[in-house]
Amino acid sequence: MNSALGIDIAKTKIDDSVRLNRVGMRNIECPAKVYIADRGQVEVRAKVDAFVSLDEPQKGIHMSRLFLTVQKALESNSLSPQLLSSITTEFLKSHSDMSLSAFVSVEFDLLLNRKALLSDNKGWKSYPIKIWAENNSGKIQTGSNFIVKYSSTCPCSAALSRQLIQKKFEQDFKLQTEMNFSKIFEWLGSEKSIAGTPHGQRSEGILKTVHKTALPDIKYIIDTIDQVEDALTTPVQSAVKREDEQEFARLNAANLMFAEDAVRRLFHASTMADFFSAISVEARHLESLHPHDAVAVITSGQGFHD
Repeated sequence: MNSALGIDIAKTKIDDSVRLNRVGMRNIECPAKVYIADRGQVEVRAKVDAFVSLDEPQKGIHMSRLFLTVQKALESNSLSPQLLSSITTEFLKSHSDMSLSAFVSVEFDLLLNRKALLSDNKGWKSYPIKIWAENNSGKIQTGSNFIVKYSSTCPCSAALSRQLIQKKFEQDFKLQTEMNFSKIFEWLGSEKSIAGTPHGQRSEGILKTVHKTALPDIKYIIDTIDQVEDALTTPVQSAVKREDEQEFARLNAANLMFAEDAVRRLFHASTMADFFSAISVEARHLESLHPHDAVAVITSGQGFHD
């Protein structure tokens, strides 16, 4: 096609029949709108990946068409799997003579205002979210990935710490013929009774999902995060006063978890939602004892995207 600006080089035919699975752009920076029930429409900073396949033996695609489609859609609509589904359809329309498949994903941080455990305070917590859509000749699949941060205390370390406390108690009281309640009570409240503390770590629950249908909003993500945090019991906190910190310590002691324990909780909580046709969950404990992470994974189904 000739124009005032010259030949459309992208459409130049080449002597190479190799199909390109994806051609496009990663990390397009743009604002996006997210609808949250108690706050209305909120603007977030997003990064977008936009691709089509190149199925014809020609030099390239029209990347500007992908960019402009993304920009227009995100400026005018609230972000949702349904919106991304429609974007992939537009990608294929604008590349109908060369592409059979399209992919788009949007990454952003979702800020939620969370109540403290016991006090009346609230604080903001950030949840990394990724929503994607893939279109293969009109067959569309959508999904989402998100991360929930929580605290995990090692059951083995807790048992070893209890053993040290027992030994310390025996050492301090073995010569006493009678147990004095007030002395024991005072001893338990002193630093010398803490002969060992179990190691705990900030941990991550990583969820990857494939949706049954292209959902019209992101409420399902917030609902799933709530279910997961309730199941884990020890999500990291934002606003914390002394009573909140003490309650957090109590919850950690009552919910000792290996990565294997945590991933089971993650899986059962995420399958409570009837939104997903496939789920992959990973519990990643960022060890304080080791320089490596402890990891456990459960996967049900397929079709996930990183």
